[in-house]
Amino acid sequence: MDSSDTQHSKLRGGLKVDTEVVGTGAVASRGDSVVIRLEIRLNHGDVVATFDEYAFVVGKRQVIAAIDYAVEGMHVGGRRELKAGPHLCYGAAGVSEKIPSNAALFLSIELLRCEKSG
Repeated sequence: MDSSDTQHSKLRGGLKVDTEVVGTGAVASRGDSVVIRLEIRLNHGDVVATFDEYAFVVGKRQVIAAIDYAVEGMHVGGRRELKAGPHLCYGAAGVSEKIPSNAALFLSIELLRCEKSG
């Protein structure tokens, strides 16, 4: 049974988790192949990207640090809503015409699948 809890906790790198549904499946660790559902929003609410299924390996720098840090420790079926500072996102570079320089981002992440490494 999923447990849902409004939390205001911090993860590695200072990520601020606003809400979390824990989930009941396998826990994602560094080196695991994962598939997530992801929505990225700017501070004023504009959605800049959505992915129904986005695959990567945790801890291999295939995604911005905020996503790597947020997924590590999540259970399959879990969801996290969090705010990430620019140092864990795109920093001063931003993303041309999508994400301004030094933007904090709001992320909605759901862990859909996790294949354990090793």
